[in-house]
Amino acid sequence: MSTFRRPLFFTAVLIGLVLLGAQALGMMAAHRYLQTQLAQRSEEGASLLAWALSRSGGSAEERAALADEMFGRGQYALVRIADRQGGPILERQAGPEDAPGREHDWRNAWLDMEAPAVSRPFTAAGGGAQGIVTVQADSRQARDTLWRGGVRVLGLVLAAGALWTLFALNLARRTEAQASRDVRERARALAPGNDAGLDGNSAPAGADQALVDAQRMVAATVQEQNARIESLQSEVYRDPVTRLRNRRYFVEQFRLALTDKESETGGHLLMFRQRDLAQINRHLSRAFTDQWLRSSSDRLHKLVAEFGSQDAFLARLSGSDFALLLPRASAPQAGLLAERVRRELRSLRVPMDKHGWCRWALAMAAYAPGDNMSEILARLDHALMCAESADDDQITPANRAPDSTHIGEYSWHDALVTALEQHRFSLSVQPLHDMSGALLHQEASLTLHDTADADPVPASIFMPPAVRLGLSAECDVQALRLGLDWLYARAGALAVPITLASLAQPSFLSRLERMLADRPALTPRLIIEVDAAALVEHEVELRQLCGIAAAAGGRVGVARLSQQFGAMERLHEFPLSYLKLSGGFITGLLHSPGSRHLAATVVATATTLRMEVYAEDVPDIATQNILEGLGVHAIRGAVVNFAQAHDLASEHPWVSS
Repeated sequence: MSTFRRPLFFTAVLIGLVLLGAQALGMMAAHRYLQTQLAQRSEEGASLLAWALSRSGGSAEERAALADEMFGRGQYALVRIADRQGGPILERQAGPEDAPGREHDWRNAWLDMEAPAVSRPFTAAGGGAQGIVTVQADSRQARDTLWRGGVRVLGLVLAAGALWTLFALNLARRTEAQASRDVRERARALAPGNDAGLDGNSAPAGADQALVDAQRMVAATVQEQNARIESLQSEVYRDPVTRLRNRRYFVEQFRLALTDKESETGGHLLMFRQRDLAQINRHLSRAFTDQWLRSSSDRLHKLVAEFGSQDAFLARLSGSDFALLLPRASAPQAGLLAERVRRELRSLRVPMDKHGWCRWALAMAAYAPGDNMSEILARLDHALMCAESADDDQITPANRAPDSTHIGEYSWHDALVTALEQHRFSLSVQPLHDMSGALLHQEASLTLHDTADADPVPASIFMPPAVRLGLSAECDVQALRLGLDWLYARAGALAVPITLASLAQPSFLSRLERMLADRPALTPRLIIEVDAAALVEHEVELRQLCGIAAAAGGRVGVARLSQQFGAMERLHEFPLSYLKLSGGFITGLLHSPGSRHLAATVVATATTLRMEVYAEDVPDIATQNILEGLGVHAIRGAVVNFAQAHDLASEHPWVSS
């Protein structure tokens, strides 16, 4: 249905509904009127017959004559004379033979018109009661009248509808023909190369089709022009395979970023290299490799767009080298996006052989206005070579000098100091349940809010720079303060992790002791979690920590025991609440009998020392069943172990203090 005919159709339907509704309302009003008239006729007939019988001689012949005379008029369906006890004396009633063919007339049920039967007592000439008369008016004539009137009006409505339909179709045909001619003429005027006139033998297909044809003509012209522009842009600034920006465009934009003299500008540059591209081309077809690179580039482009940085862009520098320029990005923001890119690249790997996957190398550097572009690119290239030597996909910092710290040290220092001064930290909290589903406690992880509209940065990203800069103790104090605030506002226990670097600072333990002493009612529900390496590397400090926690009524737990099994021989020296097994040790339980025996030993030792054992990073149900059989108290799927893991923390609701 065309655009012009659609409103005509709906207008006709609307008018039809209005007319039919008016007809229905009229018939309902007539029905009520006729029903009232029938009731009045029954009333009048009963009163008249009772009056006549009261003045008659009272003989049976006279009563029959009066009843027959009233019934014979044809206006009544029932005339009955009964005695005082209600026994019938005389009855005249219209039967099926009086209206042949009407006994099964469907209009009787559809119109539902029936006169009520009215009874009146009659008396003798002397005043004594003689009996009761019952009269019911005949409704057939009224029903037939109502039906004929409704059919006539309906026929008139249908005739008017047919005439309107013919008129509307003719009007629509003429209007569409004229509109089609106008649109086609204008479309030909927009396409100068098409000088063909209208063919008189070919009838126009309607305004909609004319609009479609015009749109196709204009779209073809625009598409041709866009194709030429895109072709030129592709030759100058785009990589022909991935459709990303090429090296020429990247160099120009990077040079502009380095010459930007505005205050507080700068940014980061992430470079990543496909180490096995030549081998992929040898083992797989060139078409598959190009398609894989194109789809991978599209997914990375969407990832950068979702991150919200409008100035950031991806570029392909060479066959296997790619770059992500992040102008005006702080260290936390750049670190978070770089980690997401690393995860995306890991998910985009293709198998190289039966046992391996293709590998990526990543490096990142911070830059500031006035830096030398060649020096930055040389440092990144060196960092990529170091990443290839490390044989993993972790992001390698491009140091300014061989003995310097990781990238963005000053940027991280400014971000962390600002966050500490402005208390821009929060806790990410998730529950830990035992095997029966009961809540054991909540586990917290510190997050940093670098800017108001940016995503919170997990501890796994900002704690390593904090350790290098000597700010880990300040961050852990913030975590403990937020944890106590959380306990004040909510019920249950809360586990807060602290780093080994903080434990090694003497001032940290004294500050912790004062903090716990200020809130003695909350410390029994606080659990301080340390790395298992503390049992070996910081034995004295851990003993002091356990003493402070025990004196305040708190508890101490140990995480990552599977990364430091040397701590097993010192477990009996510390009053610990629980032990955590995680990482590759848990994922290898299913296929390693030695790991299962070692896990059973850990559980048995912990049971003897009245410590609970929890398992993290459980990959599947089979491993979970093994851990349940060993007696592990709580099991969790693959998650991040907060500040110690390389991966980002899982998504949890942010809980403010």
